[in-house]
Amino acid sequence: MIIIHLKNDTMKNMIGTIIAVVLISSFAHDRSGIQGTIDPPEGAKRIWAVSGKDTVSIIPAPGSFIMDVKPGSWKLVVEAVLPYKNAERESILVTEGQITDVGLIKLTQ
Repeated sequence: MIIIHLKNDTMKNMIGTIIAVVLISSFAHDRSGIQGTIDPPEGAKRIWAVSGKDTVSIIPAPGSFIMDVKPGSWKLVVEAVLPYKNAERESILVTEGQITDVGLIKLTQ
């Protein structure tokens, strides 16, 4: 058994994000959806995806997210925790059986 003692919160967040990305990748087969990472990790309260009349929302894990959506063009809204401001990404194209990675979404104050 290996026990790792981490004193630094940044290191804990980085390891948590790496684990989340690995888990997300392993479960992403045959799914259509959107994934990405949030900086700072604790800055997102809720993430919304909107396409026409369809709306999907999730409460993200700190630092990363994945959400199942139907294929199509989506708008992503990251509802931020104060003092951060909400962030948006337009025209995210999701294809059948694929997870679209929107990359890093940096929240500003």
